[in-house]
Amino acid sequence: MNASRTKPTDAKGVSGAIRAAPISPIYNAQGDLLHTLPDFQRAQVWNPLIDVITRANHNIATNNRAAGNVYGEIDFLDHFSFKTTFSLDYAVAENRSLSPIITVYNPDIPGAENLNTSESLSQSKSTRTVAQGDYILNYDNSFGQHNLTLTGGLTTNFTEYSSLGGSRSQNIEDIIFSIPSNDSDKWWISSIPTKSSANSSSQYKRFTMSYLLRALYNYQNRYLFNASYRRDGASVFRSVGNTWDNFYSFGAGWVVSEETFMKDQSLIDYLKLKGSWGVLGSQNTGGYNYPTYPRLESSGSAVFGDNIITGYSIQYLPQDLSWEKTYAWEAGFELNMFDNRLRLEPVYYNKVTKDIIVMLAGFSGAKNALENLGEIQNRGVEVSASWADQIGSDGLNYSLSANLTTMDNKVLSLGRGPEDAIFAAGGISRSLEGYPVGHLFGYKVAGVYQNREDVKSYYPNSVGGVAPGDLKFTDVNGDGEITQDDRTMIGNPTPDFTYGFSVNLDYKNFDLGVDMMGVYGNEIYRTWDDPTYAQLNYLTNRMDRWNGEGTSNWEPILNPSRSINLINSNYFVEDGSFFRIRNIQLGYTFESDFLQRVYLKSLRIYANVQNLKTWTRNTGYTPEIGGSALAFGIDGGTYPMPMVYTFGVNLTF
Repeated sequence: MNASRTKPTDAKGVSGAIRAAPISPIYNAQGDLLHTLPDFQRAQVWNPLIDVITRANHNIATNNRAAGNVYGEIDFLDHFSFKTTFSLDYAVAENRSLSPIITVYNPDIPGAENLNTSESLSQSKSTRTVAQGDYILNYDNSFGQHNLTLTGGLTTNFTEYSSLGGSRSQNIEDIIFSIPSNDSDKWWISSIPTKSSANSSSQYKRFTMSYLLRALYNYQNRYLFNASYRRDGASVFRSVGNTWDNFYSFGAGWVVSEETFMKDQSLIDYLKLKGSWGVLGSQNTGGYNYPTYPRLESSGSAVFGDNIITGYSIQYLPQDLSWEKTYAWEAGFELNMFDNRLRLEPVYYNKVTKDIIVMLAGFSGAKNALENLGEIQNRGVEVSASWADQIGSDGLNYSLSANLTTMDNKVLSLGRGPEDAIFAAGGISRSLEGYPVGHLFGYKVAGVYQNREDVKSYYPNSVGGVAPGDLKFTDVNGDGEITQDDRTMIGNPTPDFTYGFSVNLDYKNFDLGVDMMGVYGNEIYRTWDDPTYAQLNYLTNRMDRWNGEGTSNWEPILNPSRSINLINSNYFVEDGSFFRIRNIQLGYTFESDFLQRVYLKSLRIYANVQNLKTWTRNTGYTPEIGGSALAFGIDGGTYPMPMVYTFGVNLTF
């Protein structure tokens, strides 16, 4: 059993600190009030120290979690064994948040100024329970040079989640009891009289059951075969015919190095050829806990006499949903050479996922529908290699390892035709047949309009009005004008390949480990430097902006009213490739003579540095941008990744 109680940090956003003019004063002359930003920023950006000082530690969270399992196992009839395992993962998360009234100094207003005229409290609590039971019967036997293992069983999984939340707020003129902003013990929603309130809740349950069968066979440990079958049922699928489905896989291997014709050579120590094919299932329902029971949503209102009646309609049309299926095969080999110092394992994989549950817009006049329509393909190569050896008689042991994974991702179909697409993140991300999932979508920039003659002679632009200094878009479809049909793929957030390196050294009692990783070939879409602000601390690249004919052919004019420059385009696309020293650890293990004197079995001290250095090409604080399955790689001001120093001791009594 493992248990933990953690208190997450109250992290604040960084966008205000990025945008605030660095010439701004911090405090008033007396030093007791934070200063507003200059008048050219005051309406759009707060002094970033408001979050750091007056709103510090105003989000109090506590996460409690306990997970464990218990099992019983019995061997019988020489070759049989039966094992039952029960596991439980129980988590409770609590959160309280206070948004106080903030008073600052504004030189244009006598006395102090309230940036906000109300204060609010919110509380939430969520509980998640995951319980699983496994019942496995195993048969293991050898018949001469034949080895056979048979496994059968049943596994169940139950997941339950519930949450409750509430918030209260009061205006400054209605305040009876003001919440002390420095006393978190009084941050409860009952502290505020019910002037304005809101409540929320959510709950769901899921249950799965699976029957399992597996067979492993080898002859002389040279010819290897395996087959597996499982029948899975999931409660999220309402239809009786779709609740259950069948999944299976087959694999084979040939240990070539065990053959007689390999005995007379000394170069190859081990060689195995291997391959597999199978069908895997997923009950992913696109974030809908009860996908066949859509929620009701407001759909306008009607007047009946003196009453206004709100109308409701279902969120989408319910369909007869079923399991997603991934058809996958892979082939590769394992090779050891030079007295097993060199190990190499390349594998080619190809996965096609069918019947993906996606939400597509309905045809004209029809509601959206959640359906098993999508089909995507992921294929590529995974390669891992390592070298281990010893230098000198003093015993400097070292090992080097590396890995490389490529991925070619493509949407094969969305079920309705090549023109039907899924858009996300305000149209920045698009998924379309023949293109990568969630690729970046917009206009390609051909340059900047230099003068009025350039505007007149270039293609007519029906997207928006243009003037000298604005971005010039490419006529992608060749129809002689700039329209919405010229939008196209302008970047791919999925990398061409990811890679990693590690170095481990052992000398006498010292050990050193270095872990590095990198990503190459992906793009990031930048949104955090929104130029709609009247004035802000722009990127230094904007110093090379267009400010007259011939001054720039990439950086547009700095004018927030030029809306054409805010449209999604590859002007905001950046290279997402990076290389990072992810972890370095140095340790020392004490000698056994010393351990005996202090009555210890083992003692090791170590120092560790995480995220020491990252080399990147994007302008944001980190190149690792998360997101959803259909919208990722969009940098809206991602919080910096911290460097973490750790010092520790490992003791065994």
